[in-house]
Amino acid sequence: MTIEELKKLIESDSEARKLAESGAADLCATRCRAIAPKETRETLLTELSILRLSGDPVEAETILQTMEAIATQNPLLKRVLKWMLPGAPGLDFGNPVVRQMLTTPVQAGGVGLSEEQARPLLAAAEVEPSISGADVSTAWPFGVDKDGK
Repeated sequence: MTIEELKKLIESDSEARKLAESGAADLCATRCRAIAPKETRETLLTELSILRLSGDPVEAETILQTMEAIATQNPLLKRVLKWMLPGAPGLDFGNPVVRQMLTTPVQAGGVGLSEEQARPLLAAAEVEPSISGADVSTAWPFGVDKDGK
């Protein structure tokens, strides 16, 4: 997150703004990490990873079987699923193309998972942005009011 993006985030949230204006940079940073959009990182998952991520092994198996069934008609998905086999490095669920493919309808070339089915897979690659008190102090120097004075 850039300093300008952080400043806009602080301005968008009354609690973060009050903390920044009071000079409580570390508390403001904590608040900003909670409200900021998650960032994605490279996260390689295999079939076993999906089983572990799911709280329900039956649901995990349903997801895997859905992907395998669609792969019979979708050459790209067929190739990608090979990366998820045991012993393979895994499929990067932080990759934007993979993330979009999961919830794109089958008719449009995607896997067609529901938001509920895709959520644990997508969440595995999401992290809070790194925002420190020093970042807040740079974006919103103590003593600067809403007019920038």
